[in-house]
Amino acid sequence: MAGVCVRWAALLSVFSLCVQDSSCECWDRDQVVSEMSKDADLPSECVLSCTALTYGQILDRPQKLTVRFRDSQPGEAGDFCWSVDPGCSPWDEVFVLLSLRGADPAGVGLLTGGSHVEPHHAPSVLPNACGLRFLITPLLRLRQHQLCVTPHGIMGNSLQCPPFLVTVRKRSE
Repeated sequence: MAGVCVRWAALLSVFSLCVQDSSCECWDRDQVVSEMSKDADLPSECVLSCTALTYGQILDRPQKLTVRFRDSQPGEAGDFCWSVDPGCSPWDEVFVLLSLRGADPAGVGLLTGGSHVEPHHAPSVLPNACGLRFLITPLLRLRQHQLCVTPHGIMGNSLQCPPFLVTVRKRSE
């Protein structure tokens, strides 16, 4: 049991290094892990929990995946934002995850750049326990340097933590 805990601790520390560091946006293949600034914010509890759940689910898969988790930064209009560079970060799927406290997620959605996004219910590498998944890959391909979303229809629910961004890359190496 202790070996499993050490394995998870090492795994989480490696994957959390670039969670908040925007300099990791363009990953150099030979320099994925870098020293984290002492001033860097720690990932939210939701990001850490979802990271553990996701990697626990995909560790034994034959398909090679890279999954990155990033907390949002508060925007100017009560929205949540991420800096993105579509030409720099390769990805196959991009999700915004919304973790709610409440009983009924019906009617919950996201607004982004005038588009309404409904929850994504198809099977995913991301466990359902991470929260509502919103597939934003098509919208992200149109963005330049910033993606902002505003949750709506949350009546009767509250956010457990701010939305976070998850990028999934399938590798054939």
